Amino acid sequence: MKTACFIPIKANSERVPGKNFRLLNGRKLYEYIIEHVMEADCFDDIYIDTNSEEIKAYAESKGLHVIERKPELAQNTANGNDLLVYHFEQYPQYDYYFQLFATAPFLQPKSIRACFERLVNAAEYDSCFTAVANHSFYWLNGNPINYRPCILPRSQDMLPVVEETTGLYGMKREALSKYRCRIGARPYIHFVSKYEAVDINTEEDLQIAECVGKIVWGGYSQNTQE
Repeated sequence: MKTACFIPIKANSERVPGKNFRLLNGRKLYEYIIEHVMEADCFDDIYIDTNSEEIKAYAESKGLHVIERKPELAQNTANGNDLLVYHFEQYPQYDYYFQLFATAPFLQPKSIRACFERLVNAAEYDSCFTAVANHSFYWLNGNPINYRPCILPRSQDMLPVVEETTGLYGMKREALSKYRCRIGARPYIHFVSKYEAVDINTEEDLQIAECVGKIVWGGYSQNTQE
């Protein structure tokens, strides 16, 4: 059995300029997920897909593989499915493909290992992803989607709405070949804390992460503790 982890980290960002290079509690954002994946110590190979010379040098200093980002996959129109399918086509020798993102700096090695072990050891799943369970009242296009306002339930009694954290995805080779996307027909959903679910996509996200990181672990110096 061979497994690979792919971490796409591009140099450009539309919503938050220089996002992956921004400091979060004194450490550059892109460093977090790389360090946590290495600490998880469960993948045969780790690839960093980037168009940044700085990130290439950092990855090589850690003994990781580097993939030169294709220009069309560095555009804002490209998505995680496109990247994972491209990586699968370039490196078809693996049995399991995992994709993790620099925008999930607080996803811990323990959670990464748990997802890995569940997917590779359980025949009933063809994929996995990290998520949070939200017990709240949700609306879409002006309409409630998980409750009736005239019959107000207690929030703790409501069925949770599952939200992908967009931090980690994993696929068996057969499922990736068949569906050509990062979630198959029988996914294992690994629930993480809201702290681990922090996803950096806006300036506000970065500010919140800075504050929460200091409160929970006092900064990066402690966040490798489980």
